[in-house]
Amino acid sequence: MSISLNGRARVYAAAKWAVAILAVVLIAVHSAGTKMSSTSFDDMKEAVMAAADTTNMLEADSQMIRRLYGIDPDEYDGVLLWYPKTNMKSEELLVVKLRDGGQMKALEQAISARKDTLLQSFRGYGAEQTAMLENSVTDLRGNYAFFCSADDPDRVHQAFLTAY
Repeated sequence: MSISLNGRARVYAAAKWAVAILAVVLIAVHSAGTKMSSTSFDDMKEAVMAAADTTNMLEADSQMIRRLYGIDPDEYDGVLLWYPKTNMKSEELLVVKLRDGGQMKALEQAISARKDTLLQSFRGYGAEQTAMLENSVTDLRGNYAFFCSADDPDRVHQAFLTAY
């Protein structure tokens, strides 16, 4: 099959338009995914805490946040961490308001590393804790990061989304 020179030019022109349209769509989708929240950290904290069951958790201070996640809370606009009272539990709640978008990658890695550490601790003997961690919710969007490992992480996540 042979396409004339004029036909090839039309195919190339159509391909250029398709690529341009695809680029615009990808940029729009990316921009929508990085929408920044105007919710203050205090309002976010209040909303999330109203939905969270912290019975088996303790609120972390700056030192514990550094120890468990390897992040400095002073570098963020707000950090809330509730962690298990004992080493035999896997409930955990983390909400972070970023100061700038460049912090997201490091925070994503910190959450992933913490979750992996907990999974390694419980794998093989803590079936309930492992299941809870495997069903945990991590949400990184705009200027907030959220991680919840709980009996019902979706309820707490929904409070986060509503406040966002």
